[in-house]
Amino acid sequence: MNKVRKICLIIVACVLVIAAGVVVYLTVQSGKSSNSASEVATSKNKHKGSSTSSSSLSQSSSSEESSSDDQSSKFAQSGWSSDQEAQLASFMNRFGTKMKQKYKEYNGQESIETLAGEKYPDDFNNRTFKMCSDNSKKTETINIGWDPSLKKDYDYHVVSIFNCNVGNPEQHITYLFSVHDGQPVALVDQTTNGSDCMVKETANQEVRTAFANIFEGNN
Repeated sequence: MNKVRKICLIIVACVLVIAAGVVVYLTVQSGKSSNSASEVATSKNKHKGSSTSSSSLSQSSSSEESSSDDQSSKFAQSGWSSDQEAQLASFMNRFGTKMKQKYKEYNGQESIETLAGEKYPDDFNNRTFKMCSDNSKKTETINIGWDPSLKKDYDYHVVSIFNCNVGNPEQHITYLFSVHDGQPVALVDQTTNGSDCMVKETANQEVRTAFANIFEGNN
């Protein structure tokens, strides 16, 4: 009888051990499954966040490019207007009177000839133009041409030309009102000899300011 009882107790103990093992196994598997599901969800959220961020950056970049394109398009289409030319002509008339100089305006048809023998705008195609400075002996060849429309492939788009022949041999003051990188630049040519035409930004602040104001529509 005692032997049978011992066997029963051993069986019960084995069953309990097996049951406990099963419970532990199921708990571990459940934890792994939960962690795996959590990682998947986190990965999806990260991916979603990354996609959202990339989309935002793409939209922002697209918006900036569009804005830049619109500004470039607006600049390219505007050009130098007849009203701006009239304002500049009026200023140059007052300026010439003040300086006791008489300036001739290029009317878009008849070339202007300086006392040095230059012809504008013809010489933009016939001569080499170099930028110089009062503070340096260095010169730089520039790509310059007549282009009131601001659409041609020049570095300096000349939109207006005024020349004053001073009266002494070969002496002249020729203003080449230009646009460079979207900014107004009043160049002056006083070349008297040589095959190259030397130009520089005028040091006359009154001329520079007047041209800038007219170009930017501040008058």
